[in-house]
Amino acid sequence: VLPVFLKYLRLAADRLGEGLNLYRAAALRSPASKRQRALREVIVAEQVQRMLLSNHAILEFEDLRLQLAAEPDTQKAAALLDRMENILREEIARTKLSLLAATRDSRLGFQFETDYVYTPYSLREKLESLRETLERQLAQRRKTISVAQNQN
Repeated sequence: VLPVFLKYLRLAADRLGEGLNLYRAAALRSPASKRQRALREVIVAEQVQRMLLSNHAILEFEDLRLQLAAEPDTQKAAALLDRMENILREEIARTKLSLLAATRDSRLGFQFETDYVYTPYSLREKLESLRETLERQLAQRRKTISVAQNQN
């Protein structure tokens, strides 16, 4: 079920991205008196796309984490770890953009379900967590895999 869900979540984000290209171009062509407001709306729509991509990243990362925990083959484990690191790097970049947007538009301060808050504070906390996972936790796991490969 998860691969199918991830496929369609990615398709939705990609389609939204295609629409955003048109939306952004229209905002840039709008009359000067309306352009600033139009571009603010583009930023809100871009945040929606980032949220879709972030949800995709979280689900894929968690699936890979479970696969990694169960993977006895060190080469396969290293490949899983590579993908997890890429996801984290992409999510860090996305979160930086979200933080920038949230500091410039208070409408981006929360998600309607309030399950996850997108305030500048919480986004900074998220960045810290992502960096710790990338720089400490995955680095430690990579060392463990490397030691196991050297013993074989």
